[in-house]
Amino acid sequence: MTLPKNLLQKIYRDMIRTRTLDYQMIKNAQSGKMPCGWHSGLGEEAIVGPVSLLGKDDYVTYTHRGAYVWIAKGMEMEDIIAEFYAKSTGCAYGKGGTHIAKPSLGIFGRSGMQGGHLPLAAGMGIAAQMRGQGQVVLSFFGDGCATRAPLHEAMNYASIWKLPVVWFCENNGQSMSVKQDKTWAIKDIAQIAGSYAMPGKTIEDGNDVIAVTEAAQEFLDRARRGEGPALIEIKTYRWRGHYEGDPMLYRTKQEINEWMKRDPLKRFEQLLLAQNLITQEGMQKIQVEADTEVAKAQKFAEESPDPLPEDAFNAIYAT
Repeated sequence: MTLPKNLLQKIYRDMIRTRTLDYQMIKNAQSGKMPCGWHSGLGEEAIVGPVSLLGKDDYVTYTHRGAYVWIAKGMEMEDIIAEFYAKSTGCAYGKGGTHIAKPSLGIFGRSGMQGGHLPLAAGMGIAAQMRGQGQVVLSFFGDGCATRAPLHEAMNYASIWKLPVVWFCENNGQSMSVKQDKTWAIKDIAQIAGSYAMPGKTIEDGNDVIAVTEAAQEFLDRARRGEGPALIEIKTYRWRGHYEGDPMLYRTKQEINEWMKRDPLKRFEQLLLAQNLITQEGMQKIQVEADTEVAKAQKFAEESPDPLPEDAFNAIYAT
C-alpha cells in the first residue's frame, strides 16, 4: 500500500459522508417533497478515492451519480441539498437542480445532453495547459455515455494537444437499462485508449478502493507532467435503479445481492482495521458526525427561502 495514512482516512470519511447523504436523498426523492429526482450511487463509492487526489484548483466533471464527486471535492452538503430543493441558498440559487455547480472548486455542472460534458472537459484541459500551473482534469462518464460521439471527439482532441485530462469510465454495465453486451462490441472499454494514442487501464475489481485510487494517482501524475491524457475504466455496480422509482426489470435481485456482498465501503473498512489505520470507535465517530452533518443540511434546505421571481434573470451571464 503506497497511499499515505491521512489520505486513506480522508477517503474513508468522505465515503461515509457520501453514503449517508445518498440515503437521505433517496428518502427525499421518495417523500415527494423534493422537486428534483435522485440518481443513487450506492455501490460505486470507490470513486471517492480518485477525487480525493485532486487539489482545489483541479477540474472535475461527473455523471448522474455525482454525490461522491461533490463531497470529495469539498462542497458543503447545505449547498447540495438546498439546490435539489430548488432553494435560493443552493449552489446555483435553486436554478440548477441536479446540475450541481461550484466553479470555485472546479465543478462546472453537468450538460443536459449525455456526453455533453466531455468536450467541456477538453476545454478545461486547454485552460489548465495554458495556465501552466500543473492543473489536471478528471472527467467521469458511464458505459452508456461512452457510446456517444462527444467522448471520441474529445479524446482525440485531448490526445492531439496532450491535454492534462484523465478520462474515467464508471462501467456499471447497465447503460441505464441495457446490458453492456448489447451496447458495446468489446469487453473492456479502456481498449479504445489505443485508438487515441494514450494509455488505458481496466480495473476489473472497481470496488477495490486502493486499486482504483492508485491507478488514478499514476495517470494524474502523468498528466501533471505534461504527458497527456489517459483512460481508466473500473468495473463496478449501482445497487439501485437508474433513478428512484426505476422498476429495474432489466436485472435480478440475485445479481444485486451478489454485488452488494462486494460493498466497496465495507471492504475498505476491513482493510483499514487490519492495518490499524482506524478503530471501531473511530468508525462510529465518523458515522455520527456524518449523520449530524446531513441532518443539519437537510434542515437548512427545508427552511431556506424559495428564489424570488425578480431573481429569475440573475446569475445567467458571467460578469
